[in-house]
Amino acid sequence: MATLQLGPYSLVSVTPDLPVMTLAPMAGVGNAVFRLLCARLGARLLGVEFVNARNLGDGSRRTALATDFSDAAVYRVDGQAVLAAQIYGNDADLIAAGAVRLQALGAQVVDINFGCSVPRVMRKGAGGAYLRDLDRLCTAVRQTVEAVTVPVTVKTRLGWDHDSINIIEVVHRVQDAGAAAIAVHARTVCQQYQGAADWSWIGRAREAARIPVIGNGDVLGVEDARRMVRQTGCDAVMVGRAAMANPWIFAGRDQTTRRERAALAMDQAEQMAAFKGERAGVRDTRKHLALYVRDLPPRDPLRRAILTASTLAELGHLLEQWQTADPEAVLPTAGLNAATARRLAWGSPT
Repeated sequence: MATLQLGPYSLVSVTPDLPVMTLAPMAGVGNAVFRLLCARLGARLLGVEFVNARNLGDGSRRTALATDFSDAAVYRVDGQAVLAAQIYGNDADLIAAGAVRLQALGAQVVDINFGCSVPRVMRKGAGGAYLRDLDRLCTAVRQTVEAVTVPVTVKTRLGWDHDSINIIEVVHRVQDAGAAAIAVHARTVCQQYQGAADWSWIGRAREAARIPVIGNGDVLGVEDARRMVRQTGCDAVMVGRAAMANPWIFAGRDQTTRRERAALAMDQAEQMAAFKGERAGVRDTRKHLALYVRDLPPRDPLRRAILTASTLAELGHLLEQWQTADPEAVLPTAGLNAATARRLAWGSPT
């Protein structure tokens, strides 16, 4: 069985033929409900949607929901997974202070985002902007490590652009600053999600590191995860947008029956309704529903009805109608890249 040692945590793969699988922190996706769903299927490190260090403690409902770590209690009991709360910001003092707050709220790991390529984040000197100033990056890591008692990890990219790839220097410096692991998205900041991820740099990072390296980028199915480990030697594999359509990837599966998919979709919607209230919960599940039922043609009336349902009763009726047409039909779930996931999920009716 593959093992990822993260501070005091030994995270073990679901089966001997799978690497340790982790859920990437994703804005608008990584809530407590989806994290717990992925953990039950086999994800071992659960990323929280990133939180701005300046917003912690602002008393807003949005921040309260983003820092709802109630699922961590489950992970503490079963010992198979851990919750990693991700923070970002442009001020090392605020990041460290925010990490203390995240730990107090129940985070088992604090992850610092040094790879976000969203322009509004980078314009403020946060996310991927740190890759242009490694002294500032390392100061943020060191201060955070000194401020908390839980493991501190880093998620980053290969460099700012192809002319300034500096991931090897980043690895050396963050491990010297006390980071417990580093997740490497194998694209540059300027690439955003364009072009192919260059896994060779994950392999070079693994060779250079004394800490675990988690590979990320273009893992669209189970075989991709296995291939990444074979090619790079990375200690674990991080799955992002592909998990939105295929949370079963964490169990080593790239296909499900229509019955299984409908059952999971309904369970997710019910849990989201309990988490956010029925109307908001059903609405916020639509980004996943659009991917779960993507075997239906875009203009199919049933698809449209599923993606505009506003109550659990209505959604349950429609999902039953969808799955009873052929409940044992085997539907592939792999092969969905980040761009397609965003187009399908956020292009769905809201």
